[in-house]
Amino acid sequence: MLTIYILDDEKILANSLKLAFEDAGFNAKSFYLAEDFLKAAALSEPDIALIDLKLPDMNGIDVLKAVKELNRDIEVIMITAHGDINTAITAIKSGAYDFINKPFELDEMLHLISKCVAEKKSKQEIEHLRNKAYKTTGIGKLIGNSPKIKELLKTIKLVAEHDSTVLITGESGSGKELVAKALHNESLRKNEKFIDINCSSMPEHLLETELFGYEKGAFTDAKHRKTGLIELADKGTLFLDEIGDMPLALQPKLLRFLENKTFRRIGGKEEIKVDVRIVAATNKNLKQLVEEGKFRSDFYYRLNIIPIEVPPLRHRIQDIPYLCEYFLDTYSKKFGKSLKFDKEVIDIFIHYKWPGNVRELKNIIERLALLATDECITKDMLPSEMIESKQVEVGSLDFKLLNYEKQLIEKALEESGGIKQKAAEILGISRHSLKRRIAKINEILGS
Repeated sequence: MLTIYILDDEKILANSLKLAFEDAGFNAKSFYLAEDFLKAAALSEPDIALIDLKLPDMNGIDVLKAVKELNRDIEVIMITAHGDINTAITAIKSGAYDFINKPFELDEMLHLISKCVAEKKSKQEIEHLRNKAYKTTGIGKLIGNSPKIKELLKTIKLVAEHDSTVLITGESGSGKELVAKALHNESLRKNEKFIDINCSSMPEHLLETELFGYEKGAFTDAKHRKTGLIELADKGTLFLDEIGDMPLALQPKLLRFLENKTFRRIGGKEEIKVDVRIVAATNKNLKQLVEEGKFRSDFYYRLNIIPIEVPPLRHRIQDIPYLCEYFLDTYSKKFGKSLKFDKEVIDIFIHYKWPGNVRELKNIIERLALLATDECITKDMLPSEMIESKQVEVGSLDFKLLNYEKQLIEKALEESGGIKQKAAEILGISRHSLKRRIAKINEILGS
């Protein structure tokens, strides 16, 4: 809840504004003397201050300058009488957000406050997200046509409509952040903020201040109030990546927020209520961490209301050609080239285990596109470990799966009288896909 301080020696006006702001959902305080106003502002800085230009004990411009010395982030709106325009302009040059002339309508004041609040939140968000590129990721960026990816997309569409907490699990590089962004972009919150934080990338004390913010004087270096990411994500989505690395001491504080959707800034006494959807992700086995005493069970069960598992790339190999086409097109445009894959390269990609999942595939294609000197990307440009991985050992699971696939294809061909188009329809794949699978089986297992 944002706080507004009103400084005006017209008590009826100051108190009327206080009541109006409280009705609009703000925390408001009214003052009639600059001395009282500045003492209160020094103890607990307001988010917005309304200051009359003409006061009995101090000049309004001097009060403005004093407030800005306390914290440059406090937005100040000057209240002026007609004929004070030149002074109001001076106030703007001294750091005031805007000014409003007496007499004014209440709706006019509330509109100005709403505009100020929106711009203030935008500035805070930019400060937190500086040097980070948050690109909108629609559900279409989760590319593929496999049963696994189709089921994932179906789940996202269903879950996105609700505000329950979601826990996304999956291996590193499998696309957990893409799923989180898709959940946001398919939800009613899509026009609000999507803010993420990596729980493994900073020490415990910094993670706490980033999430909850702090009040001025909360600790030695807290010279000004800081708004946390939970507060900034109000009305939107907060994505807690690598939640498995969240320090144990911090987990009960976040658990309390998940249960009540209220929190206190560090050093603060006021309970702040926000409307935020929480989406978390991890590549760790949280159940195992709970058993080992490294993760709180109550926190785990509160996070795991709606679990979504992102399949590894090796479990959706039929999506690899689609992903290859997408990434190659992306990097061909980026590097100003016209590139294509030799069919043997795609075949090698299909056989590779992809320990780094989609991220690894993306990075390899970016490197190949950058280094390519010819139009066609060929087998000899690939890392040796990828080429070697194509070999399938007799008796291995891959060998057994290929043999089973061969049997299914042979049965479909028998039922279709050897007509590949009909056999492909029986198998639920395209004729081109059937031909490619037969070639792969013949190459590895023999005809």
